Amino acid sequence: MIAIAEQTAELKPWVEAAGDITWPTLLIGNGASINLWDDFRYGSLYERADLSSVAQAVFSDLRVTNFETALEAIHHAHVVVKALGRPTDDVDAQYEHVKDALFNAVNNAHVVWSALDSARFDSIAEVLQGHDAVYTTNYDLCLYWARLNAAHRVTRRQVIDFFWNDHTFDPDSVEIRGRTAMYHLHGAVHLWQDDQGDNGKWTNADGGSLLSMAANYSSTAARWPLFVSEGSSKAKLRTIGQSPYLSFCLTSLREEHGNVVVFGHSLSEQDSHIITALNAGEPREVAVSIHPETGAQRIIQEKARITQLLGSNTPRFFDSTSHPLGVPSLTIPKTP
Repeated sequence: MIAIAEQTAELKPWVEAAGDITWPTLLIGNGASINLWDDFRYGSLYERADLSSVAQAVFSDLRVTNFETALEAIHHAHVVVKALGRPTDDVDAQYEHVKDALFNAVNNAHVVWSALDSARFDSIAEVLQGHDAVYTTNYDLCLYWARLNAAHRVTRRQVIDFFWNDHTFDPDSVEIRGRTAMYHLHGAVHLWQDDQGDNGKWTNADGGSLLSMAANYSSTAARWPLFVSEGSSKAKLRTIGQSPYLSFCLTSLREEHGNVVVFGHSLSEQDSHIITALNAGEPREVAVSIHPETGAQRIIQEKARITQLLGSNTPRFFDSTSHPLGVPSLTIPKTP
């Protein structure tokens, strides 16, 4: 591992870290959503989740509110029970239950459209349109909403998501033609899959607010959420491999060759498939955000960890609060 002694706690402002080179690719994690709406934190999602007593006990015993950590633990339980030659039905049911609870919690915690004013939408849209490709592992609608709301005010370039007029994904129709391409690497609350292998997105024209789309899913429904929330990278890869859209997104990230900005993403072990994709191809510059309130020692440790993860790529670390997606003024205040 890169010696911690080689690192410092310094975090440069984004403008200084960016320098005078181009950054065609942007990878966005949950830190961006949390800066916009604090209820996207795992602790808040946990409070809103309708969890069984068994699932609550798992979170409690692990002393976490992180759904991926709990799901990973339940997955390990499945492996052990299976190795003992015993039925895994009860364990598997809890795994699916926690995944469903996370999906519903994201919907319940989601900020409403009316809370975002045009200034916030425009700020986000300006960031998106400043890159050739935008990848996100976030489930929420905020980036999608910004793309729609600001389209006629922020016009540097069009942003596309590969869901065309019929709102379904066609792997043979993925031309970018100078537009900013947005990729939802782990799905999102407005995306669906069906038993025919098709992937698509809900729109308001499908019967109301996108935040009410959860009502479209049931045990007998023809569609279900396109939502990757497994607790390990290996399990996530299995789910991604079953979806033509998600497979396309991950392949596209692997084939990116330009410099990358990583904002609000922890690059954790559960997302090692993302790290592998970033490390594909020729070495490049990768700018990674870290929140300054992380603490000096933790910043040093994170810089050492991420430097090792990025292999032959050259990391640049910057203060997340100095980036347009992380400025405090973007945060939506809570009403009393």
